[in-house]
Amino acid sequence: MPRALQRVSVRPTARGWQMVFFGTLVFLAAWLLGTTQLYQLAYAFAGLFLVALVLGFVIFRGVRYMRRIPEGKRLAAGRPSHVELVITNASRTRSPLIEVVDALPERRSFEAPPVEGLGKQVIGDSVLLAKRGLYQLGPAEVRAIDPFGLLRFVRRFATRTEVVVYPEVFELESFPAQGRSMESGGRSSFVQQGDEFSGLREYRWGDDRRHIHWKSVARTGELVVKEFAHNAPRRHVVLLDLKAGVHVPEAEVEDAISAAGSVLRHLALEGSPFRLLCTDKEGAATIFGVKEAAYWRALDLLATVQADGDMKFSNFLDEKLREEREGFGEGVVLISRSLGGDLIRSVERLRAVGLSVFVVALAVHNYRGAGENGGMSEREAAFYEDTRRLERAGAAVRVVHHPGGVAAFAKERRGAADIWGVV
Repeated sequence: MPRALQRVSVRPTARGWQMVFFGTLVFLAAWLLGTTQLYQLAYAFAGLFLVALVLGFVIFRGVRYMRRIPEGKRLAAGRPSHVELVITNASRTRSPLIEVVDALPERRSFEAPPVEGLGKQVIGDSVLLAKRGLYQLGPAEVRAIDPFGLLRFVRRFATRTEVVVYPEVFELESFPAQGRSMESGGRSSFVQQGDEFSGLREYRWGDDRRHIHWKSVARTGELVVKEFAHNAPRRHVVLLDLKAGVHVPEAEVEDAISAAGSVLRHLALEGSPFRLLCTDKEGAATIFGVKEAAYWRALDLLATVQADGDMKFSNFLDEKLREEREGFGEGVVLISRSLGGDLIRSVERLRAVGLSVFVVALAVHNYRGAGENGGMSEREAAFYEDTRRLERAGAAVRVVHHPGGVAAFAKERRGAADIWGVV
């Protein structure tokens, strides 16, 4: 954090105001009575203030302040996060007692002992940020009082620190998507081979015609097919439903984002290449990547995305399938906030081209309560009928309920420390 600062402001303490009051009375009495001793006493009061002012500036002039997040640590929503407040003394004179007032993001006050000349003090504190997103920490004030207790010196540090708070993620103990094993319902030869493209070869009788490389056929006039490495990790695309809606509960959107982050973490730990696609207005997306680096690229997007999309999840899915079939990899994980016939037909199309499909469905009837057009039992029955139809279409389906949320969905909540530095 840059050490931008403004000039020091000075104002009397409660004791200082008392001294001002009595000093003024003594001066008025001296002026009315013309007594030399009273003038001397008034000058003594003024001289004491002058000494306090000079001494305060001398011992406070080198005090600097900065806040920092420990290196390699990241902040997660709903979990205590460690922040370090660092006070340094650039002068050779020992500082007075220090008070720090900082916005983290609420204003909080901390006390620090005197800082030795050319030394520093580090105050460690825990902050709890309930929601994901971008936060601005600061500005801050550093305060000190002169040795006589008459004047308070305040230096304002205007620089703010921007921090990213990531969605809370959980370890998925039994999620079916695996890095190298065949997933549920793998019927096609594409899924059974299930692995990464490794090259082209001539067509042989019995090869799956869906693997014909038509660009090479057009160029050479000979049938060639794509060949896949049997031991290569399976690639997955995670699609997150962020369509806007009227009066959508915040918990529903946050659980969908948390579920997406948890699935991404699972794939990263499996060593499976993955990418993220979102249906928000900006169309947030990542390219295929593996492990920690790809995981944090995706989490950077999830930290700030909003449910402001204008396209139905099933329409988005069909459009992406037409535009970039090769960009879907071998498995698709759908984080869905709406089921129904359109999504089921989309899943059937995905299965028809040989993709493994996993659906994490949010039980929105738990989040939104009973509607005007039907009771809770009818909406719940319709929801579970849709999940059964998805399974018959070849998808593996898991459900996130409210109020248990993703923590219950994951079955076991792990500590933050084992998630690549999230604190």
